[in-house]
Amino acid sequence: MTATISESVAPLRVSEAVRGFLWIYGLSIVSCFLVNHWVIANPIGPWTGEEIEKSFWLDNVSWQIFSAWWACFFVVCSFWPFNFIENKNTRGIAVVFASWVLGWWSAKLIFLIGPGADGIFPLVGTTWFLLAFFCFAGGNFLVSKFPPHRQVYIYLLLFTGLTFLITHSAVKWVPAWWFPFLLVGLSTGTLTFLTRGLGQPARAIVIMSILFAAACLCFQISGLAGFWDFSKSPISSFWTMGHFTDDSFWLLCFMTATSINYAMPIITHNWPFTMISMPWGGLLACLTYLVLDVIVASLLVKLIGPVFSSMQELLTYAYMGVNWSLVVPLVFGIGLQQPYLWKGQKTPGDWDDVA
Repeated sequence: MTATISESVAPLRVSEAVRGFLWIYGLSIVSCFLVNHWVIANPIGPWTGEEIEKSFWLDNVSWQIFSAWWACFFVVCSFWPFNFIENKNTRGIAVVFASWVLGWWSAKLIFLIGPGADGIFPLVGTTWFLLAFFCFAGGNFLVSKFPPHRQVYIYLLLFTGLTFLITHSAVKWVPAWWFPFLLVGLSTGTLTFLTRGLGQPARAIVIMSILFAAACLCFQISGLAGFWDFSKSPISSFWTMGHFTDDSFWLLCFMTATSINYAMPIITHNWPFTMISMPWGGLLACLTYLVLDVIVASLLVKLIGPVFSSMQELLTYAYMGVNWSLVVPLVFGIGLQQPYLWKGQKTPGDWDDVA
């Protein structure tokens, strides 16, 4: 097995990459089209008349990103309560269906019993931060020894309590601007390499610190480019890093990045960057995808008019990819079926045995 994997350093697996690309972005386009039509006809928020055309994108984004949260939540808890389903595709369909139902109710409850539209991004950002810290970066360090069903209810209690405390404090939310950097850092293995040898929760703390630092650097560059306004402090004055400008181009880049930064490295098996030793290969991969994010967003914005009716509609299509870029690999396994090694790596997906 070791020899076979070693021969597959920097593998170019075109068929699997194409298959992953078609599934992820095909499902993104189809589902976004259907969701947009659904929320316009049946708004999640209390929108009426002309408000629907202005706010349907919020319904789309909140519904699909909460559904992605639930899908990832099932994944990190060993797919409970669907772990009894042996067939991967059947189980995956069940997980997707459940996640979309729960995602709709999560978005709807914001208006039924929660703070309304002003609470969407605080709740989205905070819940994703908690999932990222304890599960993605933290490797389930709190509950790793527990059976899946206990992991589920402990996490639900923890996440609910911490979300309530954060959103009802002066902090209000944990902005999600670090999220594209998490996706590209994990999918390329760069964050895993940089934190190799660290135990938990130290690794989670270091990873999240790296991500916040990367986001701050991005703000500085974006401010110089005129896409970020440091004078703004929306939602909570606790966060003084500013906000994107009224043209929403920075937000479009953010949403495009969430749809690219995990999907593309995973389905291409990080080719050709695996031929360059870490950390340079990983850093080059991260930089390449971040530049690609801006290029794709710049091309998409030119389609407003010919293809998309408004920036709001474009934002929904740009962001829908985050759902399927996570679900297709993590739930259905496309892009993660065959192991491979980075140059200088000894164990696929792991760097802890490298000096």
